[in-house]
Amino acid sequence: MTLLRRDKRIRLTWSGIADKLWGVSFFLLMLSVICFGSNNAGSNYFYYFAFFFFLGMSFAAFVVRRKIGSRISLPLQTIWYLLFIVLAIASSVWADSFRTSFDPLRKMIQILIVTYCLDVYIDQTDRLERYLRTVIAASVFMIAYIFLFTPSSQWFAGFLGGVTNLNTNDIGLAGSISVLLSFYYAYVRRRYGYYVVTALSFFTVILTSSRKSLLMSALGMIFLVVFNYRARNYFLRVLVILASAAVALVLIYQIPQLYNTVGTRLDSMIEYFASDRSSDYSIALREYYINMAKQYFRENPLLGIGFNNFNYRVMRYSSTFSYAHNNYWEIASDLGIVGVLVYYWFYVYLLLKHVRRMIDGSKASLLFTVLMLLFLIFEYSMVTFYKMQLHMVLAAAWSALQIPENPQAQGRRSP
Repeated sequence: MTLLRRDKRIRLTWSGIADKLWGVSFFLLMLSVICFGSNNAGSNYFYYFAFFFFLGMSFAAFVVRRKIGSRISLPLQTIWYLLFIVLAIASSVWADSFRTSFDPLRKMIQILIVTYCLDVYIDQTDRLERYLRTVIAASVFMIAYIFLFTPSSQWFAGFLGGVTNLNTNDIGLAGSISVLLSFYYAYVRRRYGYYVVTALSFFTVILTSSRKSLLMSALGMIFLVVFNYRARNYFLRVLVILASAAVALVLIYQIPQLYNTVGTRLDSMIEYFASDRSSDYSIALREYYINMAKQYFRENPLLGIGFNNFNYRVMRYSSTFSYAHNNYWEIASDLGIVGVLVYYWFYVYLLLKHVRRMIDGSKASLLFTVLMLLFLIFEYSMVTFYKMQLHMVLAAAWSALQIPENPQAQGRRSP
């Protein structure tokens, strides 16, 4: 018995060390994805280091926690994304360009590996908490980095975040996720210090000039309040969050610095849809590409024109690299109805599962219900099937479903 207790203590000690090292490796991986980006293929050495460090620490945590004789199985998310990759590869047979079909696969295979590691690691509530807190910590670091290395004279110039070498829409997406996670901790979990992170993240989102990130952040906070129907003084809370959103909008329009960043873009968007189709070149260009994707979809509605071949056709006709700016129509044009069903059934599955748990009182499912709804809404204006940071959230959403709701029943899942 003494030897058994000693062996158990040793395993717990090593498990604790492995958890801490995993947290460090995931923090570095998050930074490489949302902060230290590079547009030059093969030159982002920090990402390569963080990627392999994360794989090593995930393997170490797996070995330390794995029970002898336990089975190794593939999570449903891994099976889902692997099927999508297989369909993408198969589409090269009927694609306009065989080679172009394989261009995004390197990123997608990396996503497959990272999300598998997340699915295996996040098997208890404390590990889900570690994931969420690490995402927030990396987001705070990103925000500090942006303001530190961007001259103060350019803070309100619009499209803040270029210092990271990432697209400001990617910065906006990272900021939006930070807004929602920190607001969840502050409002739902009553850890009020996170309101500071929420405010800072929301302010950063405004300065990126990303309209969809601003709307995603605001709508997400409203959803968190509205769906948290068990809260005391529920209707008062709903009125407060709606009033807060109205105040934020007024401030954007009344403070010149804020208006110059995103207020003008909101005005041009409203004018575009209300009366003048020439008032917003960005939206007009997006609609042009979406219409092109619809046209390609009509050519082969069942299987599409071949994975990534929307980009190939655009390059062939206009010598300009672009994408459909719409995840639904990008997939539909490339992989047809089959591709849309193969990709989006998993979103619907996660949403329905979390809605049911949310109704039963799960706070984690409240968060993931909101996130899944936002993804389904805003993927109409962005392409995400190869976005690492979004698929990390999907991995956490899947893993959260595998953790028993009864605290007394929360044992370890078999890896």
